[in-house]
Amino acid sequence: MRRISVVFALLAVCAPCARGQWFSFPRSQRIQEMPQFAVSAKARCEPSEPVVGEPCAIVLDLDVDRKASFDDLRVGGMPEAGDVFEYGAFENLADGKSATPGHVVKRMRLPMRFLKPVSREVSLTVGGMVGTVQGGSSFFRNFGVRLDPLRLVARPLPERGRPADFSGAVGGRFALKQTLDRDHVRPNDLVTATYSLTFDGYCPSNVFPHVEGLSKEFKSYEPREVERTGRRVVWTQALVPRTAAATNTASVTFNYYNPRTQRYEVARARPLELTFVSTEAASTESTSVSVTDVVEAAKPSDADATTRPLVLRFAPSDASPTVATLPPGTPEKELATWNGWRRVETPRAIGWTKDRGGETQSGEKK
Repeated sequence: MRRISVVFALLAVCAPCARGQWFSFPRSQRIQEMPQFAVSAKARCEPSEPVVGEPCAIVLDLDVDRKASFDDLRVGGMPEAGDVFEYGAFENLADGKSATPGHVVKRMRLPMRFLKPVSREVSLTVGGMVGTVQGGSSFFRNFGVRLDPLRLVARPLPERGRPADFSGAVGGRFALKQTLDRDHVRPNDLVTATYSLTFDGYCPSNVFPHVEGLSKEFKSYEPREVERTGRRVVWTQALVPRTAAATNTASVTFNYYNPRTQRYEVARARPLELTFVSTEAASTESTSVSVTDVVEAAKPSDADATTRPLVLRFAPSDASPTVATLPPGTPEKELATWNGWRRVETPRAIGWTKDRGGETQSGEKK
């Protein structure tokens, strides 16, 4: 009976503690109350009236306690992306001074660009999570602030001076450079020209530089994009000098609109000079080497790379004319590679062939 009385006495003491009552700590260990967060915000567009395509940004100034930090910041009230805007991600800028003692202006930037002309007033809201450290404890809470109405204006690109083939690129500086994988060649060698464009603005996808003034002594293929980042685009183009008269590559240009100068400008890459180590072509498009000792090709089902004839073409393309069909095992020296093709030199001819492992007896890709 005495044991039961002790148990009930313990329950009577513990019950108030479970309800959060009769709970006390020494003064230095008392739970601190959550501090009050006072967040005010202002927004502006920089530049204030950009042209369509020009990189710009919504800049947010958040006035808050100096020790505060933000997480999961988001802006409401903006038009949907893909309609008028194209958004980036928030970027932290240097803090500014606040008129409130103990506060600081947290400055953030939301990159974007306008896809079409616009003039409208928007009511923005800013929300997220704000946190601070006080007395060795961390405190967090969600917040939301409604901003004063903001007028967003995007001006159309000017019609005056716009090139007929305008690329749509907009920015303050575009630089174009041309390089070659080789400049000492002989007729019918493959030369790969690389066009590198660096810029500090916006460059649309699926646009290409203009290749101008390329001599008819070149056989050329369409440029293709091989690299793209937020500040750089690279294209390559295959060129084949037919004769030693093809001494210079093309002039390459790329047009864009410069908001700083308010006019359309052109980035240029100068032509590059080729040096011919021989004026004699290794092979020509019309050449067809006749080989009488080509062995009978095996059937595709039981043929392997060592029993197939070596088919050489004028250019790295299945549609290119055949230069020569040589016996299996013909000695060869690799001169260049291009998109799965190899340019090889043999005692009888020079031309392009695919990797042996991917050819049929006729030289076509399986």
